[in-house]
Amino acid sequence: MTMEGKSKNVTTPMLKYKIARSEKFGRYLQAAKNLTAGEVILREKPIAVGPITSSKDPICYACLRLLPKIKKETQYICSKCKIVPLCGTSCEKKLKHHTPDECAVFKNNKDLSISNIEDITGILLPLRLWLLKQRDPELWKRVESMEAHIDKRRNTSVWKDREITVVNVIKSLNLLPEDDMSISELLQQLCGILDVNAFELRSPGGLDGLLLRGLYVEASLMAHDCRGNTHLTVDDDFQLTVYASLPIKEDEPIFFNYTSSLLGTLGRREHLRAGKYFDCECSLCKDPYEMGSNMSSILCPRCREGYIGMQNPLTNFPYENSTKWQCNKCKKFIGGRLMRATLNITRTLIDDMDDNDIKGLENLATKLLKTFHPNHFLMLSLKQKLLAVYRKEVATPNPQKKVMQRMLDLCKEMYDVLEIVEPGISRLKGIILYEMHLPLVLLANRAYSAREISSAELASRLEEAASYLKKSLTMLLLEPVDTPEGKLAKRALQELKAINQNIVDVKIIVTTENTRGRDSKKSNKNK
Repeated sequence: MTMEGKSKNVTTPMLKYKIARSEKFGRYLQAAKNLTAGEVILREKPIAVGPITSSKDPICYACLRLLPKIKKETQYICSKCKIVPLCGTSCEKKLKHHTPDECAVFKNNKDLSISNIEDITGILLPLRLWLLKQRDPELWKRVESMEAHIDKRRNTSVWKDREITVVNVIKSLNLLPEDDMSISELLQQLCGILDVNAFELRSPGGLDGLLLRGLYVEASLMAHDCRGNTHLTVDDDFQLTVYASLPIKEDEPIFFNYTSSLLGTLGRREHLRAGKYFDCECSLCKDPYEMGSNMSSILCPRCREGYIGMQNPLTNFPYENSTKWQCNKCKKFIGGRLMRATLNITRTLIDDMDDNDIKGLENLATKLLKTFHPNHFLMLSLKQKLLAVYRKEVATPNPQKKVMQRMLDLCKEMYDVLEIVEPGISRLKGIILYEMHLPLVLLANRAYSAREISSAELASRLEEAASYLKKSLTMLLLEPVDTPEGKLAKRALQELKAINQNIVDVKIIVTTENTRGRDSKKSNKNK
């Protein structure tokens, strides 16, 4: 993971990107030509895939030939992961990332037992990289050249954790030669490479909500920016596709956002510093008001009109009393400690709320608006909770009108923020646009049935809903068909077809009503 810097370019023939070298940040990708939004920049298969934590991993456990007392457990895992419980060709065909050399390491291992199954899943991914050294030396060289930030990690809490959960586990299971003194250092390097460069993935079809990590040689070279210019998708074979989410000019950096776009500046920078070992200084992070998104702004407690932003967002000590947060209206300052106390109290209030209590969540949102900007990242987290309960209500046979209207309003508010922090093609924007059309259609039909709006107004509102769906599809149709978003795109296509037919039918009614109106005027005039 790298960031932008002064560079010398080495063009790779026939590709839409080239590798730029920065004196300060190493290698990163640049556009080799002008790229349009939605254009594929690269497609890449992973070097290795494995679990993020020691949870169930899509490995054929039956081929481990564990003790009879845990056969029931291994069959359960295989069934869950839809993997043929046989070693060799069958399981290879089902899971390409479970390889014969991996089978050989685990097979007949007397140190395996029911008590260390979770430990085994936790070491699978670094072990798979280590096995690559023997299986594919050329690919291994590319892995070994990846940034691991060993010096920054050494003797930290992360280093000590990997020593316990990876290095010691592998040694205790006798999976690697004991006489090689360099094994521990190499395993720490592999853990660093994975932590810094791997992408988080979902299991095929979103099975059980399992989270995986995949390592990709080329994609890992993308530079970071909190407002990236790429959109990534991953199919069920873990093939990663990188699209341009915005037009990218030749020689411009190819950026990906390696943190959450809905965090405030301090949260994003802390996440990157802790996991990727660099301090982000992008345009969003440098602006006290985050380019108008105000995701870290609170209402000034003095003038009650302006909003307070941190005057030096790039500081690593935001909550010290010496750190100044200033109102953009009255120019008064407050200290960092007061900000920290305010945020901590609010987090507790949000966390303690019942996620299914609509009234309680709404009351809390109203209360917090007296302290925070509507787009503050804590407000956004609360709004996401509200959207989840609104979805359930809107899916019922007779949803409340006020809930439908509030869902529509919240979707629009979330979309406006995403337009700033995720410009161009965005998975989240695609989903929000889809959700915006649902309450709009229901409200329009209900108002028409109650004779509160005319046929012409109904047609207008349906056309607005159709426009949301069309825009949503420009983003969701890039998703692989078997992913949740791909399935949502299929549903959106069907609903767009139905809405378009409704619009045609309503416009026929409008034409008929207009014709009757003209005929009635003529008749009255003749009288």
